[in-house]
Order: sequence, then C-alpha cells, then structure tokens
Amino acid sequence: MRIGLVNHFFVQRSTPLLGIDISSAAIRVIELSRLSDGWRVEHYAEYELPRAVMREGSIVQFEQIAQALSDVIQQSGSRLKEAAMALPPGLVIRKMLTLPDDLSEDEIELQVESEAAQNLPFPLNDLNLDFGVVGPSIVNPGNVDVILVATRKETIAERLELAQTAGIRTVVIDIESQALMAALHSTKDSANNLVATRAQAVLQIGRDSSYFFVENRQALIFEHELTIGFQRLQKDLDRHPDQISAITEGFCVAVCQEFKRALQMYSTTSQHVPIDKFFLSGQEQRLFQLPSMMQEQLSVVAEFANPFVDMKFSPAINKSTLQMEGSAWLVACGLAMTNKAS
Repeated sequence: MRIGLVNHFFVQRSTPLLGIDISSAAIRVIELSRLSDGWRVEHYAEYELPRAVMREGSIVQFEQIAQALSDVIQQSGSRLKEAAMALPPGLVIRKMLTLPDDLSEDEIELQVESEAAQNLPFPLNDLNLDFGVVGPSIVNPGNVDVILVATRKETIAERLELAQTAGIRTVVIDIESQALMAALHSTKDSANNLVATRAQAVLQIGRDSSYFFVENRQALIFEHELTIGFQRLQKDLDRHPDQISAITEGFCVAVCQEFKRALQMYSTTSQHVPIDKFFLSGQEQRLFQLPSMMQEQLSVVAEFANPFVDMKFSPAINKSTLQMEGSAWLVACGLAMTNKAS
C-alpha cells in the first residue's frame, strides 16, 4: 500500500516517470524502464548540493535548487517530461487510526477528516490529506488500522513549482519512506526473505538527521528521527583530516547508540511486531563498518540495501558507480517505479 499526496497516483500509466529525489545532500534523478523480469536503468545523474540550500527537508534557496534540478535533468539525458517526487518525513504528518471494520470508504474518509480537524495543528483548508487502510488491527479485533497522511498545501505547491521551473510536470508526490520501501521490495532478496508476520526496518542516514522506519504488511507502522547525520561526521573530518579511521568509527558508535534508543521506543508501541530484516541507506563506502558494529553492539544483523542488484543497465550507464552508491538511490528508484500500478 502506498499513499500519494497528489492526484493520479493510482492511475495505470503506460509511460514511465522520472524519479526525482531532492534531499539536503543531493539531487538524484533516474529513469527506469519496466521489463518482464524487472527493471532497467536508462538514464541517471546526481548533483551534490551545497550546505544551507536545504534545511531539514525544506527549501531555503529556491532559485539555486531549481537551476541545479534543471542542470541535473539535462545531464541525465532523459527526455521524460513527467516525474514523481517525494517529501521528507519532517514535512509530513502521519497518524494511525483504529476504526470499525464495517465502515465504507466514504465513512472512513469522514472519520479521517474529523480526526484531522480535531488533532492536526493546521486548518483543513491548508492541508493535503490522504489515507489508506493498513489492514485488520492487531490489538483491537473487529477494527482496522487506517493511516492518515497530511502535509501543508504550500509544501506541495513549492515542489510542483520547482519541477515546473525545470520544465517537468510532477504527477506524483509521494513520501520518502514509501518510495524507499517500494525500491526495497523490488529486490529479489527482500521479497524472498520477507516473513508475512514480521516487519522490515530501514535506518536512513541523511546529511542533517537520520530516520528509522519500520514497515509491516507494506504499511509504515513506526518512524523516528535520529538527530545524528553525515554533517556531524564531515565537520569532525574537516577539523581532523588525519584521523579519518577514528572519527568514522566514533560516528558509527554514535549511530548505534541512537539506533538502540529508537529500537527501545519501537518496542513499546502498540504496533510492535518482530523485525525480520534490517536495511541501511546512506553513504555505504564511508560507513562500511556500521553493519558489523551494529551486530556486535546491538545483536542486529543489518545490510546496506542496493536497489540495483537485480536491475539491468543500458549500455551508456556506468554500472559500477551506481552499484557502489546503491543505497543512496533507494528513494529515487522507488519514485521512478511509480509507472507501475500500485
């Protein structure tokens, strides 16, 4: 189940969409084509953003990002004019509701709007709302869990304008966590190892902060922001360039400590189910020791996710470069996969 914040999300599309991932660290664009046995990378490009043009997922320097987006699309070589974009968790409000299982979709919608009007910090007229039925409630038999998703209309409008400035029409605005999980599901390893009664978890390490997501039955059931990000690592390395190994190890220890607290929080939630698989997303080459450290300190077996493992590549693509940076491309790939009916 994926929830979209812009119309047309559930429409069957005959043409692919350009996946555009704009994070605090970089802009990544990718075009995928659907094959009978998977996906093929047709075009891609990325542009590293300077600090301060984005802050906690919000656009600070609009014109600079718009120009960078235009440049990176041109650099990719893609001719697609329609795209899918995503919002970071910090700009999205999510709330799990428990409702009677005999309600019609219209009745659920009324309940969702009532809940939003009473409990969200913004007027309904200022929000884009969506919802999805997760499935039967684990803790309340006879009820269903429904996920409510909301974001401010001005946030959506800003993303649409950004793409339009680059000559692109955005037809899907998703949520980063859902796009990331969609890319994860595309890998055969993930699909083969997923146990129906257990959850998958991802620790996404970003520039300013990191996020821990837990998904069960293809619905996000838990998310938590970690205050640690790559910017902290980079600042320490800039101050002490001769201590790369020690500083990187210390950063990984700090990540493990924060991740431990996030796991403890998850264990106290009503949605808690055992986690079957842990994945990491971020700069794998710099944090290659993190999986072994997590196993040693937390008894957690984790691996860096790579959406390109089972993909094919057009002849012009630098396959080895993408494979090495795979986990950083999860969101972009998940967005590009929205040409598939969801």
